[in-house]
Amino acid sequence: MCESFNKQLVGARDKPVITCLEYIREYMTKRIINVKKMVSKAAGPLTPNARKTFEEIKTEASQLTVLMVDDHNYQVNGLRSQCVVNVKYKTCTCRKWDLTGMLCKHAMAAINDMAINNMNVGIPEQWVSETYWLHTWKRVYDNQIMPIPSEDYWMPSRCPTTLIPPKHHKQIGRPKKKRTKSWDERKKRVDEDKRTKRVEEVERGFSKGGRMTRKGGTVKCGNCGGFGHTRKTCTGNNGTTTTSAQRG
Repeated sequence: MCESFNKQLVGARDKPVITCLEYIREYMTKRIINVKKMVSKAAGPLTPNARKTFEEIKTEASQLTVLMVDDHNYQVNGLRSQCVVNVKYKTCTCRKWDLTGMLCKHAMAAINDMAINNMNVGIPEQWVSETYWLHTWKRVYDNQIMPIPSEDYWMPSRCPTTLIPPKHHKQIGRPKKKRTKSWDERKKRVDEDKRTKRVEEVERGFSKGGRMTRKGGTVKCGNCGGFGHTRKTCTGNNGTTTTSAQRG
């Protein structure tokens, strides 16, 4: 979340403090209004993105088979996988339910089996963490940022001491605006550059006519069928080429 918010502040990083804070205030005001509009149009207990993910999980869970072990443990079998779901502690051996709070396909299959066996499980959305619920999203953006007048209407300071700005020493080089990327992002960029370089090497192997060149290939003689020479230099010596020094 911090990285997502930091990405939106690229245009304000090199600005003075007051200008930067005003930029953040305007951005947050617009974001709160947009989220409230989305909440008013959303339907269902889950947020729109969570609802989309939840429907995909339902489709995947319909292809699994469930074996009930006891009241709380279920063995869920897939085509090439097998997981154990504990509905009491809301855990699964795939650990997706534990880590994200969103039902995995194995847990969804177990809950569907409980509903078929007339067990009181309620709606499946109740098993999802409240982090993905619509009312939680609404409560997060329930606050408002009130508008404020410009600095032309600010009250003059009554401080008897004249405040002067601190001494500023201009650093060498151009100010940095881009954020420092993590190790995973740098490694991904290096892998992409290597992949692009390989593609460019293959493209250079084609001529302007769109055909492959003979570079790196083996030449076959059309006269004797031998390799390593062409018809112009063929001597008919069982596919071997005789050099000018050998002929002399």
